[in-house]
Amino acid sequence: MSLEETQVQTAGTHQRPYIQAPSGKGRMRAHIRKHAMPYLLILPSLLFLVAIEFYPLGVGLLEAFKYHNRVQPWATQYNGIDNFVKAFNDHTVRIALRTSFVMVFGIVGLSYLLGLLSGVLLNQRLRLRGVYRALILIPWVAPPVVSFISWQWMLNDQSGIINRILINLGIIGEFDPILWLADPTLAMVSIIVVGTWSRFPFMMITVLAALSAIPDDLNEAAAVDGATPFQTFRHITFPLILPVSVIATLLQAIWVFNDFGLPFVLTGGGPANATTPLILLAYKEAFQRFNIGYGTSLAVISMVLMLALGAVYLRLQAKQQGEMS
Repeated sequence: MSLEETQVQTAGTHQRPYIQAPSGKGRMRAHIRKHAMPYLLILPSLLFLVAIEFYPLGVGLLEAFKYHNRVQPWATQYNGIDNFVKAFNDHTVRIALRTSFVMVFGIVGLSYLLGLLSGVLLNQRLRLRGVYRALILIPWVAPPVVSFISWQWMLNDQSGIINRILINLGIIGEFDPILWLADPTLAMVSIIVVGTWSRFPFMMITVLAALSAIPDDLNEAAAVDGATPFQTFRHITFPLILPVSVIATLLQAIWVFNDFGLPFVLTGGGPANATTPLILLAYKEAFQRFNIGYGTSLAVISMVLMLALGAVYLRLQAKQQGEMS
């Protein structure tokens, strides 16, 4: 081999061809070409989601910053944050917020206590345990409007079955019925009772699922050590189901705060707005008083409060998943 051929071969061995790295746009195009079909398949779902979620949300947010009254359509104009300033200075809004929180604390608290009690009982080895579980689920799976109308009839002061039973037992007089839905205090009590009745089965399911995940060895070891059933529940069972209980309680609180059907069907928000939560007040302002802008601003306030509670829920859920992994 000649000297020139050796130099060329050596140079070819040490020299590497330069390959230009693809740019960011090039990588994106390659990724889209490779995964075009999945994007095309989810495109109808994305368009549907935009149409039913993001577009109404955007319109609602714009309406919240307008003076928009259907009685005066010619006066519609953007008024900045005037609707929100009015809402924070409105005594009716403060009463509605208080009503919302009373409903949340009352319904969620009682439904959790009943769910915990029924979950612990139905976790025992009982005959027909599956039948009892199915029966307790009926209030939760029944259509809410049907349930609330039935309760409205039962709580009627003149022809309701509850007052009829009390009259037949001699507890109240024939002409002295209990005004379950006409007295402000009793109306709120009725809301809490009916809400608890319809929602505690969800808590029972959650507690049962958490109890099923506890190994039997822990309870058996506690019994061997001489612990009473109450001590076992307090120091072993309840701390183990507490993380799931907190998440379920927060989720239930979000649902109750946004529950429009319960007060609307059962009491209509009365008497004298005693059972009107914030979400129902927003409906009344927008669709009964035709004050669309102000009603929408109340709905936005409710949404912001629930987003904050939802953020707490997601944080706790992520923390629990991190501890489990």
